[in-house]
Amino acid sequence: MSAFETEEQQVEAIKKWWKENGKAIILGAVLTLVAVGAGRYWFEYQSTRSESASVEYSQLLSELGQDNREAVVKRGEYLVNTYPKTGYAALAALIVAKARVEAGEMAAARSQLQWVIDNTPQAELKDVARLRLARIQLAEGDAQQALATLSGIDSDVFAAAAEEIRGDAYMAMGDTGAARTAYQKALDSSEPGVDTRLLRMKLDNIGPPLKADA
Repeated sequence: MSAFETEEQQVEAIKKWWKENGKAIILGAVLTLVAVGAGRYWFEYQSTRSESASVEYSQLLSELGQDNREAVVKRGEYLVNTYPKTGYAALAALIVAKARVEAGEMAAARSQLQWVIDNTPQAELKDVARLRLARIQLAEGDAQQALATLSGIDSDVFAAAAEEIRGDAYMAMGDTGAARTAYQKALDSSEPGVDTRLLRMKLDNIGPPLKADA
């Protein structure tokens, strides 16, 4: 014999089950729709922001080509502040930093480069920012801080550039032995075809190691 003797009993059982479970089912369905809608909205929102950032970056490059420093700084900083999570923000910050250096605004340049180091997930851009920041620190007479900044560079791509700046820092500190070692590492790490005449000149100016250094 079936669990229910009549159709009426089956209907009543279904009604009872729905009364006990219907609200939970409806709530689950609503939450699912909300989650799907929110995910779609977030994707569209991010896509729109990326497109807007791309337009701003294209305009920034155009202003850069026109050598309009004031416009470059203004748009670049707007891009960094408005679209910090996009890939264009770090590129814009590097451009703004260069413009600030050319204007002699070193503190502002350091701020932009430090922003790149602290915020971009792209290791290569971090290292570019570290190299430029170390050069500024060295130019400002802080060789020790420049060495600390260079210590964060991991990429072999920038090894030669990092070692050359490291050599300059050691020279500024009067440590010719360490400078010679760094310059030699820079020379050894240089890619074929790269102009190394200035680097070799720096090595020649130091001269060969003394017997005490050997």
